[in-house]
Amino acid sequence: MGAAFLTPDLAHTCRLPPDAATAVSNDTRSQCSYNATTSSGSTEERPCLQWDFDNSTFTNTITSEFSLVCDRSYLRAAYKSVYFLGGFFGAMLNGWLSDRFGRKIMLSVGSGIFTLTSNILPWLPSINTLLFIRFVMGMMQPTSIHAGYTLAMEVNEPKYRAAVGVLIFLPWALTVIVLGGYGYLLRDWRWFGVTTSLPCLLFLPMLLFLDESPRWLIVRGRHDDALRILRKAARWNKAQLPPEEELRALMDLIRKEALTASTESAASSSGLVKSLKNIMEDVIVLVRTRRMRSITLSFYAQFFVLGMVYYGLSFGADKLGVDPFVYMAVSGVMEVPGGTLTIPLVEKMGRRASSTLFFVITAGSLLVLGFIPDALEWLVITMAMLGRLAISVAFQVVYLYASELFPTEVRVRGLGTCTMQTTVGAMLAPFILEILGSIKSWVPLFVCGVAAFVASVTTFWLPESRTASMLDTVASLEAAHSGAKESRAASLDREMENKETDAQQA
Repeated sequence: MGAAFLTPDLAHTCRLPPDAATAVSNDTRSQCSYNATTSSGSTEERPCLQWDFDNSTFTNTITSEFSLVCDRSYLRAAYKSVYFLGGFFGAMLNGWLSDRFGRKIMLSVGSGIFTLTSNILPWLPSINTLLFIRFVMGMMQPTSIHAGYTLAMEVNEPKYRAAVGVLIFLPWALTVIVLGGYGYLLRDWRWFGVTTSLPCLLFLPMLLFLDESPRWLIVRGRHDDALRILRKAARWNKAQLPPEEELRALMDLIRKEALTASTESAASSSGLVKSLKNIMEDVIVLVRTRRMRSITLSFYAQFFVLGMVYYGLSFGADKLGVDPFVYMAVSGVMEVPGGTLTIPLVEKMGRRASSTLFFVITAGSLLVLGFIPDALEWLVITMAMLGRLAISVAFQVVYLYASELFPTEVRVRGLGTCTMQTTVGAMLAPFILEILGSIKSWVPLFVCGVAAFVASVTTFWLPESRTASMLDTVASLEAAHSGAKESRAASLDREMENKETDAQQA
């Protein structure tokens, strides 16, 4: 989020050399060339090589230090987008690695590398190395955050899942508020980067207190490790576990279900071919069966829109011409209700209705921007912030929803590939702002509103998960869906029989 302060669209004027006559343009945001007087007395247009930047808001930024204007202005959007490009590949790798090697290991690896690279970045001397480190940081974000989120969800029973799944994002909202004030106090990008990265070191010792997910251990066949963690949890919670024989029988059943799909295709292969086929199976399993495919594609569409709209609104302060620090702080305030009011909402309305509602609110608030006169700036900001509030709530609801619907054996892969769609949307957001924002400031947000409406439609493909148990295998998901269809069919048959009986009696 700090990228909003590091690469702003700054007003700039060409620093004219001695042989310059005039700058070609009087527009302080497009002075990219000047007219030079030649030896023959004529004038010719030459590209500007140095600029003076408006430092009334920021004292030093990546934009001004590396002259990211004119033919280098695309690097401003690239600095934001390359982080999400890294997140795209990180999400792809994390889904497979977390399901293979465990949630705790990937959380630890991702957090450690992210902490190292984030503390290195403020000391780098060139824009190319900055972009590379941003890419690495982007790879590590989903590696740590999504493995940790999945671990948190998998150790909670259904009655606590909604509270944990929503409240776990509340610190994000609070620190976005703080970030607005923090950016106001530290307006040099290097000092800003140093002081926001050092606190990452405080998180690393907490990794020592984490246990692996018992659900994942069971699916991977590590029953002794799962029993050890369950006994610790029972001791801490003063709970009584079922007999060990009963637990092991249940673990064996879950393990056998998880192995059914994977062993058939890999049995005849070996070496590299086997590894490649296993990786392909890991990807294909999300779209191979009918119910799993419906869930996966629906969430892909929603996560893509979430990334585009959320970050489009987050990085839109300079295009809307408002104070970036106030805009950031108010954006954080808009997220706080998502961490408090969302819990009773998803418990009473359900996950599907809640996500549909907030996608629709997002769409409505952004679509009206095209009809608001430019003079009513306060109304433009109000509607943009309403959209920010709604998309923040939708983000949390959809993330909770997806974590409940994806079975344990593919949960991190499912969330990981969904995050890939989020990062694609987030990668597009800065370029949408740069390109469409040059037409009118509200045009990019209008496009985001259309996308949010489309996302609201895709929620109808999903089943409700409010009172359902989290399933462990794709096979159990398909079986549950088939059972529900058979139950509905039987119910319809009984209804038809009753109607026929009533007709005969009449």
